[in-house]
Amino acid sequence: MSQNSDRPHPAGPAPSASAASASESSATASSGPGSSTPGAVPDLPGGLTSNDPASPIRYTAEDAAAAADVLRRGEEGEAELLVSLTDEQIAALDGYERRQFTATPWLEEQGEHRRLAAAVGLRALIAAGRVSALADPGGGEPRWRADPEIAGCLVLRRTATLFLTAERTVQTPQGPEVQRLHYCVHDDGVLEEEVTALGIHRFTPLRLEQAIARLVVLIDPSGVAAGEGQPQRVRSSELATSAIGQQLAATRALTVLTVVRTADGSVQQASSYATADAVLTMEALDPGSEDPQLEFRAVGPADLRALATVLVSGGGAG
Repeated sequence: MSQNSDRPHPAGPAPSASAASASESSATASSGPGSSTPGAVPDLPGGLTSNDPASPIRYTAEDAAAAADVLRRGEEGEAELLVSLTDEQIAALDGYERRQFTATPWLEEQGEHRRLAAAVGLRALIAAGRVSALADPGGGEPRWRADPEIAGCLVLRRTATLFLTAERTVQTPQGPEVQRLHYCVHDDGVLEEEVTALGIHRFTPLRLEQAIARLVVLIDPSGVAAGEGQPQRVRSSELATSAIGQQLAATRALTVLTVVRTADGSVQQASSYATADAVLTMEALDPGSEDPQLEFRAVGPADLRALATVLVSGGGAG
């Protein structure tokens, strides 16, 4: 399976693992350099965790409680959006110099202005009352903390046992349109992070079955998965001129699915192609080959749900 450039690197223990003994909160940080001027926005390259983006994130019992509360909100009823943040707000909270494993399409266009963009994002959060300064009883620099909803999401997106990224590309008259869903899977639920083309991150707590259902809709937006077919195999070099290649030319939605297991760092990928009347999955049978053999299979609704279940539950891809 191929490596994903957005592969997550968990920055600390899961909320349930020794959170109470951690000495530094994932949602708090002392003001960075240049923030001693009254009213100045702090410079936090490591986000609300520390001033050093290379240091590991450590969580407190308060952080663990916030994360658990976020997941509890998804235990009953319909899925509901919890909070939306922009790329620049994510950069401010999580650190503009800390490596991100989710897409940040707007921020990537800012180049050398990432630090300024993060400062603007932090100002907006402070103005909205979502981030506040905590006075240091000893008279030192104030510490900054996000509200529990945001703090919980920050913990969950960094401590999942499994990360699933689904990137769907749809061809439109205006050009390719990309939708990205990131699923942070925990024992007690799933946090969905949808990233729009404008760099808006929408966080929704889900039950496992809800995540599976939403993934099925993403892969097959028109509900055309109709039935099983015999597998078709073709070498990558021959795909363009093959019969299956001609069928794929009519693809309306291409979805690339990437699974990362944080226990061992393993990465797996699968792809699906939704045409006007079918959904096909693709697996490279010998991914290490220079000219891998590709297997395509038309799937029905039951197969598609089974695939989504395996991906979200961590059983594998393909």
